[in-house]
Amino acid sequence: MRLFNIALAVIALIGGLEVAWAEKRVALVIGNSSYQRVARLPNPNNDAADMAALLSKVGFKVSRKMDLDHTAFRKALQEFGREAEGADFAIIFFAGHGVEVENRNFLVPTDVSLNADSDVEFEAIPLDLVMNALSRVSGVRVVLLDACRDNPFIAAMQRSNATRSIGRGLAAIEPAAGTLVGYAAKEGTTAFDGAGRNSPYTAGLLAHLGEPGVDIQFVFRKVRDTVLAATGGKQEPFTYGSLPGREIFIAPPRGATAVSPANNSRDASLTEIELWTSIRGFKSSGALKDYLQRYPDGLFVALARLQIQQLENADHQSDAGQEDAPNELAKRIQRELGRVGCNPGNPDGIWGGRTREALRRFARHSGAEIDMAKPTTIALKILEGSTARVCPVVARPNSIQEPGHANGPNTRPRPTTEQKRAAAAPSASRPARVCRAETHDDCRVRARAAGARRGSGFCRDRITICE
Repeated sequence: MRLFNIALAVIALIGGLEVAWAEKRVALVIGNSSYQRVARLPNPNNDAADMAALLSKVGFKVSRKMDLDHTAFRKALQEFGREAEGADFAIIFFAGHGVEVENRNFLVPTDVSLNADSDVEFEAIPLDLVMNALSRVSGVRVVLLDACRDNPFIAAMQRSNATRSIGRGLAAIEPAAGTLVGYAAKEGTTAFDGAGRNSPYTAGLLAHLGEPGVDIQFVFRKVRDTVLAATGGKQEPFTYGSLPGREIFIAPPRGATAVSPANNSRDASLTEIELWTSIRGFKSSGALKDYLQRYPDGLFVALARLQIQQLENADHQSDAGQEDAPNELAKRIQRELGRVGCNPGNPDGIWGGRTREALRRFARHSGAEIDMAKPTTIALKILEGSTARVCPVVARPNSIQEPGHANGPNTRPRPTTEQKRAAAAPSASRPARVCRAETHDDCRVRARAAGARRGSGFCRDRITICE
């Protein structure tokens, strides 16, 4: 209770603060136009040059880099990370190609080949590394990515894994508290490169970032409207992250005073308070852990640890009751298991033992690697990619069971005893059914139809074929 009262008393001071122009403002601006193995992009070098000029004008110390290969890109981030230590405001701007693989975002240097999806992690620059370059910034961190263009590398890229996703544009992210990330186009969509000197996104940034005394959040709303208007509604910029609960200006108000060195310790304390104010209501522990890492001896350490513990306890309780709770994803997986003949029972959405056993049979016969513990979209995609029956038919004495009549959703009901006898009895128009064991060649045909891999043990369990 005492800590809570201290927090309220200190946070109340924020309301009376005057807006000040932070003394240390740094920016890294990168433009990659001249890619070595694909067509040159006309605008990124122009975008970077114009952005560097604007940021210098509004008080940033700018490091401008052009056409960086992999080694130079990493070195530029490393050097900027040192330069940005203790900064009140830091910005990284990148214009060029980007790619998303398995919900991870990468920026593309000029010397990459990207012949296969597995090359991306070794040849491209992960967005996590860009964010890490800002980890020692004391104040506001902003990343601006004009990197959602149509990527020419993707069309020729070989897939090392059929289930590995490669997206259009960039995937959504959840940056640490005090960080804002701006995309030229929202997740899963691509941006235009533009016919003029600048891309539509950079043109929107240049039009509004220099407006004095406009809060950063409102600046990005204006940029969004400008880009939507310029592209006829086909490109919508998007921002991710959260900032402290005070006005933040890229271009300071006219007549604003600079922060003096004597006020640095006071500003550092206020930055901590504002950060805590912005994250204390979060339902995820990530931002709270980030606070503890940045302020191990901070004012709100005890409160942060208590809140993390409460969130983790709630997660454990949720996991404990998950098996009994109906789940729409589980229902879809159950329907697909029934379609490929693995018989999970009624598709009720309950992830119980019978469903896991059906998925285990599918994995054994298809050679796929699947997490059995819980329903996943990866499992659903693998099942949807199977075009034929995968689990073998189990022939029972005095029964007739055909591959097309597996017990599952959207299939015909089981025949009655009379129907079975009638079906088994020969007639003048229909000869008697002959059943035989499946041969190795038969199984190879079935394995190819199911998409099973060589050496997966698909043909270990043979089925009975009745003709």
